[in-house]
Amino acid sequence: MGRNSQRRRSARAARTALDARPDLSEISRVRAQKLLRADIATWMQNPSKGPGGSFIEGERPSDPTMVWAILMAWLVGAKEQISEDQARDAVEWVSDSLGIQHDDLLQAAGFIGHPDAPSLTLNEAVDHYGDPIAFTLYMVLLCGGLVATVGDADPEWLKQFDLVS
Repeated sequence: MGRNSQRRRSARAARTALDARPDLSEISRVRAQKLLRADIATWMQNPSKGPGGSFIEGERPSDPTMVWAILMAWLVGAKEQISEDQARDAVEWVSDSLGIQHDDLLQAAGFIGHPDAPSLTLNEAVDHYGDPIAFTLYMVLLCGGLVATVGDADPEWLKQFDLVS
């Protein structure tokens, strides 16, 4: 009986290895990235409305952890490619376009390399904003500011920083 059980497990493992079904986490990640970029694109058409939240709320909300991972990948990826002046420009654009307090934006702007931003951990940034959703909004705002000032207002610019398998 031990050999049969082992054979069944081996056969099951072989079938699983050949299974062509997509990884659901991959689908979720790609979907969240597309929703975020689409939300930023809509916002860029009318900055006075601010970024939407279709990726957090709506018919099929995205996994909040996935949204954070994507936003952090975009911000940190951009930080590695942009100058301090470009980081300043992104923060200024968001502040000027939406009337967001400059000092509030600075708390999250360290993730894009703003020279005047405090060096905060993720937990410290969340604590500063009071809750994870508020911090998520500031990450989206910074992504939108980067798209507007560095990415020539093309949300597809963020694709270069997408999480990849």
